[in-house]
Formats: sequence, structure tokens, C-alpha cells
Amino acid sequence: MRQSILKLLLVGCVAFLPFANAQAKAPAILDGKEKSVLVVGYSTSYVWPSMLQELFDDHSGGKRTYHVLNAVIGGAPVETWIAEPGSRDYKRTMDAMVRDYFGDNPRLRGDAPLPMVAIAQQSLQLTLDDRGPVKTEHDMVGAEVGADALEKMSLRLKKLGIKDLWIAMHIYKKPVEPEVGNERIALARLLTRGLNFVHQGPDMWQASKDCFPGCFIDDQLHPNLDGDKMMAIQWYRTLAGDKANEAAIKALLARDYDQRAVMNKYLATRRVAE
Repeated sequence: MRQSILKLLLVGCVAFLPFANAQAKAPAILDGKEKSVLVVGYSTSYVWPSMLQELFDDHSGGKRTYHVLNAVIGGAPVETWIAEPGSRDYKRTMDAMVRDYFGDNPRLRGDAPLPMVAIAQQSLQLTLDDRGPVKTEHDMVGAEVGADALEKMSLRLKKLGIKDLWIAMHIYKKPVEPEVGNERIALARLLTRGLNFVHQGPDMWQASKDCFPGCFIDDQLHPNLDGDKMMAIQWYRTLAGDKANEAAIKALLARDYDQRAVMNKYLATRRVAE
């Protein structure tokens, strides 16, 4: 199974939604100009952003040209990122992100530039109800509810100075299907609304379903090492396009990682007061 997963990653398979032609061509991001790439997400994204950083560094010949700023918060789908200012969810998502990466004296940004590019790997669970708003593939009412939530999140990021935002939805989640898979329909609806700064990310649901259960830990909900590598590579291919460095991808696939150590380091660095 592991060998077939790695082969899938090597051939460069990036799955996209079937509605992409409704969207303007996304700008080139890996253009040699120093920039920060902000990551917005939930608990399945603790580890792969550090792998994406390594891909970016290899892409740049070992230079830190592109800085990955991870703003992921566990248990934080879209609904928590659009919570009312002053609420607990707002404080642990938007407030924490601003504290750490924006403003004149950000806690964690260091020498990296102010982020104007963001990638969001997100979920619509908790929007409308625990499972999410899009109940069937024909549920256009639910899709519009989901698109409204995604739009509100996108506009909040834009207000902070984000000029370009890529959005991908939840990875495959067997106990919460079909709603999780149907989140992509809400994203497709969002992409028809003329928000020119919002772009389609990789179809992580399809990519993770294709390697289920081999890309998951025993709970079949969270990614294992292969799953994290898959997500990092999918994002890298999306942002690099035809300039993706295949040698960098092969190098990532050959590396070993202590997932728990990477996750614990991230959590310790970005601890948020509950």
C-alpha cells in the first residue's frame, strides 16, 4: 500500500473540482520574490505545513524565499473563524492569528514579510449543524449556506491584507460522509461569486479518499506520515504549477519524520489561551 501511495504522489496527481472554468487563472506565487504564505486550518494540518516549507526551500535552491506561517487551530472549522468578535472562538482563531503573524510586533513572524498570500484547508462542519450544510450533491440551498460561510472567512482574511487566497476543503472523513465530500460543492459555488482574490486549492477530499485508509492513522480520521506528505505535495503542486521541482518532491518522499514531535513543537510554539 505504501509503495502505491508514493507512486501516486510522484506522478503529480492533483485533483480539482469540476467547476474550475468558472474561475479566473490564479496568479503565479512561486515567482522568486520573498513572501509569506499563511496557512489557515484545523487539526489535520499540524504537520504538513512544515513539509511544505521544505518543498519551498528546495524549490528555491536552499534559500528561504517563501515563508510558511502556520495559523492552524485544532477543532477550528470555518464557523469558528467567522465567529463574532469577542467570542471564545474568535479569540482562539482570528485574534490568535493576528497576535502571532500580523501587526507591527507579531509574536511569531520573525523576519518574514507580512503575509499577503494565504492557503486555507478548511471544513464546513458546525455550519448549520455538526455534519455541515450540504446534505446531498443536489442540495443547492445547503451549498449556498456553505458558500456564505466561506465568503465571510475570505473577506475577513482580505481585510487583514491577504491579496490571494487558495481554499481546499476537508480530507475524506468516513463517519461524516456525504456532507464532508459535499463541502466541495459549496466551494464551487463560492468560486462563481466573482471574488477574484479567491482561488481553488487542490481537491484534498478526492486525493485522500484515493489513498484511504493507507494515508490515515488508526482512527481513519487524521493523516499518517504518508497523508501529511500527500497534502504538502498537493499544495506545492497547486502553487508551483508547471514549475514544480520533481527532485524536491522525491526528496520529501524519501525523508522520515517524527509526526508527533513536529506536532508537539507546533502546539508548544503556537499555544493559544483557552
